[in-house]
Order: sequence, then C-alpha cells, then structure tokens
Amino acid sequence: MSLLLAACAAPAPNPPPPAGSPASTGSTSPAYRPGAGTVESASVLSLSSAPAAAGGTAGPATSATMAYRLKMADGTTQDVVQAGERFEVGDRVELTREGRLVRP
Repeated sequence: MSLLLAACAAPAPNPPPPAGSPASTGSTSPAYRPGAGTVESASVLSLSSAPAAAGGTAGPATSATMAYRLKMADGTTQDVVQAGERFEVGDRVELTREGRLVRP
C-alpha cells in the first residue's frame, strides 16, 4: 500500500515538446533555411500603433507583426514571424540567411 501512495505522490513527467519546436531541438531561436518559397498562409499577430497624441493612426501604413507559413521550393514548410513589409498568400518570396522575407 505504501508503494502505491509513493507512486501517486511522484510528479507527473512533462510531455515532450512538439517535433521541430525550438524546445525539442535545444535551440532558443528557429533555424531558418534560406531559399525561395511561396506564402501558404499569413496571419496578423499584432498591430503596432503610435498614440493618437503623437499623431499616429491605425491606418494601412501601420506596421503589423505577421506570421507566415512558407512552402519552400524544396517541398518543405517554414514558419516566419516578422514586422514590416506585408506579403499575401501566393506571393513568391525569398527567405534570407537572417530569417527575413524579401521579394525576389
């Protein structure tokens, strides 16, 4: 009986991180593979805006932080998060060594 109680008191093990996540590879930042690809999906993560008192607006010129899923020319997919220039689904892009998306 005491063995059963001891087993109940032991903390549950943490589940393993999802495959390919930075935690599963021991890395603190994603490893980007430079190359050409096509935007498969684009999602707004946050909008940055200046306070109205400073003359800022939340119009089209506002820079958004976006998450992109890319289908690379080699058939793999990559997820990239960046602020600045916006890309649409279907756009051809190039991922630089630094992890930035640019138009080819």
